[in-house]
Amino acid sequence: MSVQDKILDAIELLADSSVKKAGYDRTIQAQILSCEDATIGKYRCRYQDATIYAYAGAADITYTKGAYVYILVPGGDMSKEKTILGTTKKLGINYISQAEGD
Repeated sequence: MSVQDKILDAIELLADSSVKKAGYDRTIQAQILSCEDATIGKYRCRYQDATIYAYAGAADITYTKGAYVYILVPGGDMSKEKTILGTTKKLGINYISQAEGD
């Protein structure tokens, strides 16, 4: 293996490592369980078998119990503050697939 090949392999290894470490936002679909604090738009939601909290994008936007919504998870990290993007009815049931380019 030539020196040039070794350098290219090292660059590829570094690039692959950087891509794996990069955070990306994730959009999930959840159901509104309740409004916990209307003054800040905090909602309790059901995602899969877990209960999570997410915030409306603006204080004047409200969601009803049972509504299905899309939630933005920053960096794919469920421990971070999540934002409700809108209802599946308004944005469309295929919103996630369209956003991901499927």
